[in-house]
Amino acid sequence: MAKKRRIYDNEYDKLLKENIELISKTLINLLLGIKINSKNSEILPTKKQKTLEREPDFLMKIKHKNKKLDYILHIEFQVADNSKMHNRMNFYQAFLRSEYNIDILQYVFYLGKGKSTMKNFIKQTNIDFKYNLLNFEDYDYELFVNSKQPEEIILAILANYKGKNPDDIVDIILEKIVAMNIAVDRKEKCAVHLEVLSKLRNIQEITKQKSNNMAFIYDLETDIRYIEGIEIGEKKGIEIGEKKGIEIGEKKGIEIGENRTEEFFYAVISLYKQKISIEEIAKKLNTTIDKVNKIIAMIS
Repeated sequence: MAKKRRIYDNEYDKLLKENIELISKTLINLLLGIKINSKNSEILPTKKQKTLEREPDFLMKIKHKNKKLDYILHIEFQVADNSKMHNRMNFYQAFLRSEYNIDILQYVFYLGKGKSTMKNFIKQTNIDFKYNLLNFEDYDYELFVNSKQPEEIILAILANYKGKNPDDIVDIILEKIVAMNIAVDRKEKCAVHLEVLSKLRNIQEITKQKSNNMAFIYDLETDIRYIEGIEIGEKKGIEIGEKKGIEIGEKKGIEIGENRTEEFFYAVISLYKQKISIEEIAKKLNTTIDKVNKIIAMIS
């Protein structure tokens, strides 16, 4: 059971860490009330030379004109209650204090359903420790859907729906993302991440169905970004199925050859998810059936 939970947690850890720098500004400014900018803050590395059982999720140094007021902002994300979280946070604080020798301000965002029952303090002889525990469902979904960043909009799926039906919340999120003037591959990526997060609210099947039915691909034949991406791939002689392309795809998950062909990859996947035939996908993208099959095989 413990191994299964670890795998379960890792799925969300990977997703959050991939987007943490994009969503951190909203979480810190809006939810924590700490105003940050490029001058008064500095993201710190979470990988440490000394061995830790788990790396911190997010570290940032908040700087002031008076350096004595500087402190480290430490954020963790939890998808399930951990009976030893107070000990883990205390250990992190001791470790970070020894490394930076300044104050540490700690927050744990609970992403699970309802309110967390985790203990957030230690009060013993010579120990008086506490960290801040915040439940995501305490925040209204509007805080996130009004964002200009799709990676932040999808966090609305974890917030308070204010009595709305979960189906309606999924529709609102997807419609916001579709309407954004951003690359199609970024929209598709956020839709996939939304599906992962929706598992925490037991609505993944609904989200998946709505995502598959949503028109992320408008008119690929006239989308200049796709046309340019495909032309660059053809000029550079990039074969999606070649060993180099597959190796890069495995290492970076989505990047095939050149950065611009990442969009081509997502176009194939998006159309495939919409149950469009392989022959029709190849025709729409002006490519071969063999290339389409090879891309689909990489995610199968």
